[in-house]
Amino acid sequence: MKTSAFTLLTLAAAHAGAAAPLTAQEVLTQFNLVTLGNAVSASHVDGRSFIGGSALGGEYAGHPNDIKASSYAGLTVKGSAENIKVNSNGAVVEGSLKFSTVNGGTTAVLDGANGNNFNGPAYIVGPKSNNNYNGGQLSQAPASVAAANGTDFGAVIGGLSTSLSQLASTGSTVTLNGNKATFSAVANSQGLAVFNLTSIDSQVFAKGEFDFQWNGASTVIFNVDEASLTFASNFLGGSAASAGTKAIWNFYNATDLTINNQFGGVLLAPLAKLTNNQNIEGTVLVKQLDQRGEIHIANFAGNISAVPEPQTYALLLAGLVLVAGVAGRRSRR
Repeated sequence: MKTSAFTLLTLAAAHAGAAAPLTAQEVLTQFNLVTLGNAVSASHVDGRSFIGGSALGGEYAGHPNDIKASSYAGLTVKGSAENIKVNSNGAVVEGSLKFSTVNGGTTAVLDGANGNNFNGPAYIVGPKSNNNYNGGQLSQAPASVAAANGTDFGAVIGGLSTSLSQLASTGSTVTLNGNKATFSAVANSQGLAVFNLTSIDSQVFAKGEFDFQWNGASTVIFNVDEASLTFASNFLGGSAASAGTKAIWNFYNATDLTINNQFGGVLLAPLAKLTNNQNIEGTVLVKQLDQRGEIHIANFAGNISAVPEPQTYALLLAGLVLVAGVAGRRSRR
């Protein structure tokens, strides 16, 4: 009997359990910020955020009408948080929470809570003192607590970065003229354009002006292999906002990034500490964040479904192992 790839994936999914982690496409759609480690902020994030370490300062989920639906809270913090403000969609803090305000949605704090204002329902597990419960207290954890552990964000965004870095150029080119870099996209039949800047990225980012010719491309990938980079170029013609909806800047080798001018597009750098001194139009996916400029929702509308996801490979491998084991037992019989 022949077994299809779809059947293998189905068997593997059933074997792994019913919980479905977010895909990379869903992360790009639902989140405005993901850090795998700590975040320090003196500014604000318009959309939904996931912080894999501790959070100090900052304002989150400020544009509720632009935030896409998700089982995740407006802010999820895996460590402790202090001096934060969440304006909508609630918060989940797995460590302690101090001197903070949650204005909208349900809050869950799985360790102590001290000196906070909860203007929606609050679920507190650890010691609590000097809090204002303006929305009342809950005796059971909200669903957002379970969601907080549903996705391995490191595997998802790390896998995405690796997969994108291996894409071949679609013929997209960069022309360097004076102080300007002109990007001319060439899209394949799926609307995907890939720029591989590996051999010239140091020259490209030395230019003071970026000009983009999208040429009908709906998803644009820029692969950059610089380990350390300071960006100070100007996106011409207000193109930072349009880049935010379709472009992914894949800094797959970067460990240190600094943004000194308005930047547009998904900033994908799973190994990097990012310092943004100016605004970013689009989703930020990094290891650590020192936020000094705003991070705006651009609502990524591109399509990376054609790029193999790491969990797809894992499911297929699990399915193959499962089927191979069954076949081996039948053969021994």
